[in-house]
Amino acid sequence: MSEYIIETSGLTRRFGEHVSVDHIDLRVPEGKIYGFLGANGAGKTTTIRMLLSLIHSDEGSIQIMGRSLRRDREAILRNVGSLVESPSYYRHLSAYKNLKIISELMGLPERNISEVLDTVRLTPYAQQTVKGYSLGMKQRLGIAQALIRKPRILILDEPINGLDPAGIQEIRNLMLSLSHEQGITIFLSSHILSEIQSISDYVGIIQNGKLIFQDRIEELKKNSQTRLSIITDHPDEAYRALSAHGAEVELKNNELLIPITEGMSQAEIFKLLQPYSVQHVSEHTASLEDIFLQLTGKGESL
Repeated sequence: MSEYIIETSGLTRRFGEHVSVDHIDLRVPEGKIYGFLGANGAGKTTTIRMLLSLIHSDEGSIQIMGRSLRRDREAILRNVGSLVESPSYYRHLSAYKNLKIISELMGLPERNISEVLDTVRLTPYAQQTVKGYSLGMKQRLGIAQALIRKPRILILDEPINGLDPAGIQEIRNLMLSLSHEQGITIFLSSHILSEIQSISDYVGIIQNGKLIFQDRIEELKKNSQTRLSIITDHPDEAYRALSAHGAEVELKNNELLIPITEGMSQAEIFKLLQPYSVQHVSEHTASLEDIFLQLTGKGESL
């Protein structure tokens, strides 16, 4: 049995000559929050639509819960809840009646309604008409619709888009609760780096349809460590001397870049550099935004 609850291999989708999703291999561990990060138009929504079988792939395969989506579509999707773009609801009806319509169509017990309203913290407003809800409350109602069948997986496409800070905090707390307390796997897309950083266990970065990074969020954060920037009169010789003594050093544009780690001490570094006339020393900590730009190779808007 695979350790991944969602797994794709070579997943590809074309629209005419344009390759929207280009041979991506997603690996989403069960019970975790997986942040799917990319600029607008990078291929996030197209990927999500393929995961939900709303559109077909041109190449590749999708395994969910260890089963082929192509072969076992209905059985798989009974265990998947989703919110793609804006939620749909009847504005003139209450949240409770909206959810009752869905539960009746799905043949679900009415008790599920009260449970999901409580989960998304809408119980005090359950009998109010949806047209009077704030945008954040409407998003929570959309998530309640996705939770009504008690899924193992929740797929959310840009769930905080357009929300004010209070609404963002509500959705963030809800997702953390669903993951940590109920063990639901959440696959969350966003173009907002700070949001992915704040709640995700794993992150995948998509650019121009290609998955350019995928790992634990801690692995991305490791790249934000503080580095010494050192300029000497003899950078090539200084680089060779440090490397020969096991220092983790990079020479870039005649500048020595050395991460501050528990390895070689700064005193040892400067002792080795004494023969090479150190001219300037500074410290630099790369932000996650810097790392994203390094990965993508350009300043896309996030």
